[in-house]
Amino acid sequence: MYRFGYLATFAIVTAVIGTIIGIAFYVFYSYALYRLAQKRNVEMPWLAWIPVVQMYIVGKMVKTVKISNLEVHSLEIVLPVATLVNIVLSGIPVLGVLISLVYVVLLLLTLYNLYMQYVPDNAVVYAILSIIVIPIPFLLLKLAKMDPVNPA
Repeated sequence: MYRFGYLATFAIVTAVIGTIIGIAFYVFYSYALYRLAQKRNVEMPWLAWIPVVQMYIVGKMVKTVKISNLEVHSLEIVLPVATLVNIVLSGIPVLGVLISLVYVVLLLLTLYNLYMQYVPDNAVVYAILSIIVIPIPFLLLKLAKMDPVNPA
């Protein structure tokens, strides 16, 4: 009986700590994206604070992504829609996994193109670091302090 109480307490404490860390990461990421959008004079930079819609800002800065022979245009529309599709369908067995993989690849290629605009020599390293997710806000804040070398 006491073990269940300890287990429940541990689960609640872990959930609370995880939620606090998640909110802090979201705020930091949104702030970094907001600063970068301001620096780039993207219209409505405050959209960086709205989940899913913040992908509009990323799409506005990158504009297009080339995947082999396929070129994805209008990323400001494609990325938020892809994010919604990923959120809604990721729970479906097999199909959800495939959709999530495609989404992650699209997002990494988009970030790679964004990094190419600022630090072409380190874009691959930054994209690889972005797989971990945690460095992304730090990288965006660094980019916000720079001028693009190859703007889209």
